Amino acid sequence: MKMTFPIIVIGGLIVFFAVVTVAVFVPGLIWNPEETTIAHPYTDQQARGREQFYSNGCNYCHTQYVREEDTGMGPVSQGGNYVYDDPMILGSERTGPDLSYIGRKRSETWEIDHLKDPRQYSPMSIMPSFEFLSDSELSDIAAYLFALGDRVAGERMILPPEQYAYESDPIEYPLVTVTQSDQGWQTWTDAGLQDGKEIYVDRCLTCHGCSGNGLGSYAQSLIITPADFKQEPFRSMPDDQWFWHVSEGVQGSVMPPWKDELTTEDRWKVIRYIQQIFARPSMRDPAEGDPSGDYADLTNPVELTVATLDEGKHIFTRECMVCHGDAGTGHGPYGDFLQPSPPDFSDGSYGTLQDPSYTDADYFWRISEGLPWSAMPVWKLRYSEEDRWKLVHYIRVIFTHTEERPDPPPQGQDFAFPEVYQAQALPDTVSFERGRVTFLQNCAHCHGLAGDGQGWDGQYLDPQPADFRQMAGMPMSQDAQAEHLAKVTFGIQDTAMPSWGEWLPEDARWEAIDYLMSAFMTGMPVTESVYGSGEIAANFVTLSEDNWTGEGHVIDTDRGAQVYATYCATCHGDGGQGDGPGTQGSASQGPAPYPADLPEAYIFWRVWDGVPSAIMPPFQWALPETDIWDVTVYLQNMVASPGSSTPTASQTPAATPVPDATATPTGGAQ
Repeated sequence: MKMTFPIIVIGGLIVFFAVVTVAVFVPGLIWNPEETTIAHPYTDQQARGREQFYSNGCNYCHTQYVREEDTGMGPVSQGGNYVYDDPMILGSERTGPDLSYIGRKRSETWEIDHLKDPRQYSPMSIMPSFEFLSDSELSDIAAYLFALGDRVAGERMILPPEQYAYESDPIEYPLVTVTQSDQGWQTWTDAGLQDGKEIYVDRCLTCHGCSGNGLGSYAQSLIITPADFKQEPFRSMPDDQWFWHVSEGVQGSVMPPWKDELTTEDRWKVIRYIQQIFARPSMRDPAEGDPSGDYADLTNPVELTVATLDEGKHIFTRECMVCHGDAGTGHGPYGDFLQPSPPDFSDGSYGTLQDPSYTDADYFWRISEGLPWSAMPVWKLRYSEEDRWKLVHYIRVIFTHTEERPDPPPQGQDFAFPEVYQAQALPDTVSFERGRVTFLQNCAHCHGLAGDGQGWDGQYLDPQPADFRQMAGMPMSQDAQAEHLAKVTFGIQDTAMPSWGEWLPEDARWEAIDYLMSAFMTGMPVTESVYGSGEIAANFVTLSEDNWTGEGHVIDTDRGAQVYATYCATCHGDGGQGDGPGTQGSASQGPAPYPADLPEAYIFWRVWDGVPSAIMPPFQWALPETDIWDVTVYLQNMVASPGSSTPTASQTPAATPVPDATATPTGGAQ
């Protein structure tokens, strides 16, 4: 047949209509998918809203279909989702978010306000305002959106995609027969947990931290703080979620897809370690036994010098202090909820200088390999043998006192601070109030809240923490400021005074120095009660003991007496008269005596928030709420019964500074 123009046109039209028939009309005639639970008939209002959605061009930017690769948008869309849609509004592109499952995720009022002013909720949005629509039209669109998808509120983590859904830990724990007490290592390694710990230390530690709270040494460098495994949703997160996130990483963060580097078994091992030690911990006896193999009978080959101790201190401050505390008493800022808790090096179990219970090998082995059934990292993966031996020297000399202190360096050869520090001075941005919190969290437990060197953690240290009262009346010269910055930054050689430059930002160091100089050199006396006219801050005025106990809490005044003896008596005195031993010779003098009419809400407020422009700190940053209630009721009883007194610190066991989940008390400057 000769290809004439009419034949070409007619032939083209036949092909065109054939394609349209096959691609458009035939599917519509034969399409009869099984209805899903997502599909639903529209009410009259929802149908009007759907028409408004379409006629205003919302589908140009918002799709309503989820593909297999669309992680986090919900289940993959099925044909049966659209049986009531004619025509289907699948959309054209995703300039805005997909709306397949938007129902119930936001209120109808939110949707209306967002349509009127999108930038009210998303400042960078390019969505136009639909304020020109009538109230009824806006309500119709909101009703349509409110009913889209599975209509489940999104108050949970993103569910894993199909290939990870319903996965569970495939590694079975081996069954063992109880035969001896030192089974810790055997059961730990048989369960694959040592392998998991080593993977964690090697791949995860720098971001998530050795206590699993997302505050590793690299965490501050990241836009998104790494996950805190001790909190929800991780404490109750199912296995498939764990495996998905470890395997694929987390979009929008630097969490990498570990499926590219770790085998399936290794991923499950590190997940198991994180779950057992951080997310779902329970107390187990490490039962580690004695050093064996290559660690048996080792002795420290590194010469003990003041410089060696200083190098060990820097490592301890940088890596160990967060759990063990800078005074070595196990009160580190990030040690909360670890099972078992970090040890207290001052408890006497390590022996004496003449009769040590632990050998060099004991310390080196534990530092190198960690402990079974604990979060103690495998530091051989991060530090050289020489560095680990320096840590052994530091712990034995400074904390357990089981090794002779080294000879001081010759006169003139002691440590000199870098010359640049000699020209430093307090910046204009320092804040006394922020410095007071920094001092409370990092210094008071050694130096004492009164600055008298009688903190609750530092009394066993040798040499003793510095008594800042001796600085009373000294000028706050620029040379003094520079000297304090250098001491706080580098620590003081041959003492437990930390090298805070390894941990605290410079502005925090300056603010602690500003507080120290203001409180203990020039003084911040408050010799009259600030109760004044009896006013209480609005956010505390409704506090009551009945509400607290009504929620199932218990008031323990014996515990309140312990808290008072540890944190309050040094300034307020045994009877609340402001004549505590820490006030003797203090530039800030003693606090005013307690008035007889203090209500419990006022007492709680001042313990919680502190007293402005005074050395009375805000204990919300150091004590859990239960301790503050206990000491509040104890104090109210004291005020109501003049002449009563509290046991002194020597009569009553010291209150253990166990912070709540939001508090971060740490070590102290010497």
